Amino acid sequence: MDNILEVKNLFYKTKTKKILKNINFNVKKGEIIGLIGVNGSGKTTLLKCLNNLNRITEGSVEIKNRSINQLESNEIAKEIALMGQNTNLNVEFKCLDIVVMGRYPHLKNRDKFSEEDYLKALDYMKLTNTSKFKDKSIANLSGGERQRVLFSKAITQETDIVLLDEPTSSMDLNNQEQLFKICKKMADRNKTIIISTHDLRVAARYCDKLLLLKDGERVEFGKVEEVLTKENIKKAYDIDVEIFENPISKNLDYHIY
Repeated sequence: MDNILEVKNLFYKTKTKKILKNINFNVKKGEIIGLIGVNGSGKTTLLKCLNNLNRITEGSVEIKNRSINQLESNEIAKEIALMGQNTNLNVEFKCLDIVVMGRYPHLKNRDKFSEEDYLKALDYMKLTNTSKFKDKSIANLSGGERQRVLFSKAITQETDIVLLDEPTSSMDLNNQEQLFKICKKMADRNKTIIISTHDLRVAARYCDKLLLLKDGERVEFGKVEEVLTKENIKKAYDIDVEIFENPISKNLDYHIY
């Protein structure tokens, strides 16, 4: 299976600080990749590099064997959707109008969205159980509800790659599970999902591979069982754990000493 995304020797720095250092990994179609690590490890910065919101300092990001630097912003938007962490939208837009904005890379008439665009938006709102919010202002929703609406917007973009930055941080347990199940269904249809999360148990359950970061550097990248080891957890999180197979879920689990 060919790589849909390749990151080679990626460095990113601001005027005052080196944030990402020599990041390497590749992703195939239909994979769910979990980005894990403590706050400040570089997960959000990396996601923004993957869709060129952050222009990398050195190295390369290739989408379907094309350098991201060779793509126009609209071409990138047809390949990669990003759902960021910020849900504090100080706008009074109806939720349906927010979700349909995911169709902007596909606009044929630059001035307005078509009926087909709105129908697609409604379909994805049904998938995420947010149809009941379609006529409500997004400003009047809770944090978790806004996250579900913005997730709807990201998948309405209908890209082959979806980047999700802490998409469940304000959600209750049921909605967290539903979002990850939707991601699994999308992956089964050859969509590629890269998702940052602090929940290692959820990452172990749903992700095919994990990229563990610390201080902007790669600690490990690979299959869940290769990354979630007590040595790697100690190195990245500075805690002592025992890793074991959960007898109920059959997924990797951990106990903190």
